[in-house]
Amino acid sequence: MKHRKLTYSAMLLCTTLAFLWALPALVRKATYTPDDYPFVYYGAVMKGFGLIDYRNKELPLADLTGNRYTPQQFDSLMPMLNYRQLMSDGRLPDSMGGYEITPRLLRMTTVVFRRDPAEESAPGPGLYVLFESMPRRVGLEVPPDVFRFRDDIAFIDAATNRVDREKSETFRRACDKAGFRFPARWASGNPTPRKAYDEGYFCLDDRGHLFHLKMVNGRPYVRDTHAGDDIDIRSFSMYEAPDRRFYGFIFDRQGGIHILESDDAGGYRPLKLDMPPVNPRTEKVTVMGNLFYWTVTVDAPGGRRYYALDAPTLRQVAAHSIVRQEGRWDRISHLLFPVILNLRHDDTEYIVPRFAFTGFTALGANLLAAVTVWLLATGCRRKRYALACYVLVTGLAGLLAAAILPGFRRRNPERSKTENEPINKHKR
Repeated sequence: MKHRKLTYSAMLLCTTLAFLWALPALVRKATYTPDDYPFVYYGAVMKGFGLIDYRNKELPLADLTGNRYTPQQFDSLMPMLNYRQLMSDGRLPDSMGGYEITPRLLRMTTVVFRRDPAEESAPGPGLYVLFESMPRRVGLEVPPDVFRFRDDIAFIDAATNRVDREKSETFRRACDKAGFRFPARWASGNPTPRKAYDEGYFCLDDRGHLFHLKMVNGRPYVRDTHAGDDIDIRSFSMYEAPDRRFYGFIFDRQGGIHILESDDAGGYRPLKLDMPPVNPRTEKVTVMGNLFYWTVTVDAPGGRRYYALDAPTLRQVAAHSIVRQEGRWDRISHLLFPVILNLRHDDTEYIVPRFAFTGFTALGANLLAAVTVWLLATGCRRKRYALACYVLVTGLAGLLAAAILPGFRRRNPERSKTENEPINKHKR
């Protein structure tokens, strides 16, 4: 009897967990619509945010004050965004802000950067490719070896799978001379040959110091950027800018974002983006910059925030936010499912079971499900009371789990008695 109760309890719990995932997933698939935000960009001529909202079929182009524009007008107000169209129309300005406007200058100063929360949970590759930063011929060539960078640095020949001890020792001595302390926490780079130049990797050592490691003319180049002296560095995203102004983006543990610039003396200088902190685990950051302004978009669970920064100083010149509107899925989930078991999440590419609490609104549905169990379940009063309390906590998932298991529905006594009576043959 005891084992029977344990088996029933285990089956009930497993079935409930399955329904906690399956029921919301099916309802979400039927009711969910993705968030629809307009495209927002800060205009150098408009001196304000321009919006492109394709939900307005006739005039999707507008500004924050409600003015509507034709495509030709919007192109002129956003020359840094639509310069290719202006070039095609012959309407590109000759000069702006004291600069002679050329297509090459606009391409060199364009910045497009995205950082997704899933990058926070992504594991490091373990093996890294180090290009020659000053190749003799045009273009980057994939080297014949890769290197490990954790407790030590070791270069491994890809063809023979053997460690190149001479090259490894050369780079190890360069790391020791620069003051790098093993083990390395992480290394961030851009290991693709499809780029104009290579700046190697930026690595965080055991003390939290950020180092620059690359290969120049076959020799190691390792330098302490000293960015970690004033910044508690969380992560680094390499961005080899076309104009070589900066190396990439630094994310600190307080939520601040910095760029790591190269100064005139060949050193490194972090410059903070003048904007409120962000949460890299839950918020997506997109940077779209030009010669005059950078537009930073922060996608958060509660909406979107936009910041316009002066390109040379990265000081904030404007800000705007859009609150997320609840959809059908939000309203239905709050009414039906107080607790949801999610397997997929925006902040990771892996399947991770997590419970999400939607609120107390759905407790009414739980109460109705508990009353249903109390009225329909079979067994003694104690068993029905325990099952009703269980369904009060687990809701519809617990109700369906209990309903499909044997012994739930109370039978009609008269019908059971009739079914158990033997069939009497009629006498002739």
